[in-house]
Amino acid sequence: MICLMLLANGFEDTEALTTRDILLRGGVFVDLVSIDDDLIVKSSYSLLVMANNTLKKIDYKKYDCLILPGGGEGTKNLKESKQVAEIVKYFYSKNKVIGAICAAPSILGRLGYLTNRNYTCYKSCQEGEGLFSGKEVEISSNIITARSMKYSIEFALILLEKLTSKENREKVENQILGK
Repeated sequence: MICLMLLANGFEDTEALTTRDILLRGGVFVDLVSIDDDLIVKSSYSLLVMANNTLKKIDYKKYDCLILPGGGEGTKNLKESKQVAEIVKYFYSKNKVIGAICAAPSILGRLGYLTNRNYTCYKSCQEGEGLFSGKEVEISSNIITARSMKYSIEFALILLEKLTSKENREKVENQILGK
């Protein structure tokens, strides 16, 4: 199991790194991929993160899951990329798991992939014709959305369960709770 996490300058630190951490604890590899040519990506709070790859160097069709962290500037940069739109379209058309948090579900909404689906996101970032629920985390078939950075852990645990098993999610959850 391997996930593609797209990082653009301005991504939200916690949404990306917490999700990566929890999935790795559960045995799911997360490939941090910069949408630019530079491997160094600057987060919304100026943390410099070294990605594993750039979009030009990967074959996105080999991944099992796509993760889009939010962040105002990061989401704007993801939306402006034609290649990101192509990747989202591919994952959607193949019914692969897509996780988007905070502002990032607006990417799916703009592309029309939330139409007639329940979803959640940061309240001011609603876009498209989806059915906004306002829940902390929303699961709609293969699309998992979360409202904000506050729900990063729950978002990641739900992704982990969807990609592996309920037992694996419980094991990791107990580990991070110190049980």
